[in-house]
Amino acid sequence: MRSIIRGQIIRRWKGGNEMRSIGFAKGLWIVTLLIVLFGGPVEILAEEKIQEWELINPEGVVKVVPMKLNLHPPRLEGKTILLRSNGKHNSDKFLIRVGELLKEKSKGLKIIYSWEVAPETVDPITGSRERSKKFAEKLASFKPDLVIASQAD
Repeated sequence: MRSIIRGQIIRRWKGGNEMRSIGFAKGLWIVTLLIVLFGGPVEILAEEKIQEWELINPEGVVKVVPMKLNLHPPRLEGKTILLRSNGKHNSDKFLIRVGELLKEKSKGLKIIYSWEVAPETVDPITGSRERSKKFAEKLASFKPDLVIASQAD
């Protein structure tokens, strides 16, 4: 019985010294850090300096070039309207509703849905100017009087 108690006492005593030595090492490290940080002249820390700021506009330079807009048809009766979807979610649903509303307001309209007649042009990102030009040429081949595009999500 005494040997077990002695073993526990010895373990506790050794563990206590280990804890003391770890605590001492941490304390020594903190004191060394404080001496390094604040051991220099205090005037350096208290010295005021005038700050200089340079304002930079992150938007970059935009060159606006005026351009002439195409003439819009005064009336839609009898016109062909191409509705172009870019392939984003629900853009086709939006354009179907636009087509329905246009048919209600104007008689004799011909509505062309780009995703039905030219599914290869339904792509949210064309990737290049050449590919965009091919898409536009393909859609122009249907001879629409007006093109309405949707960029929906």
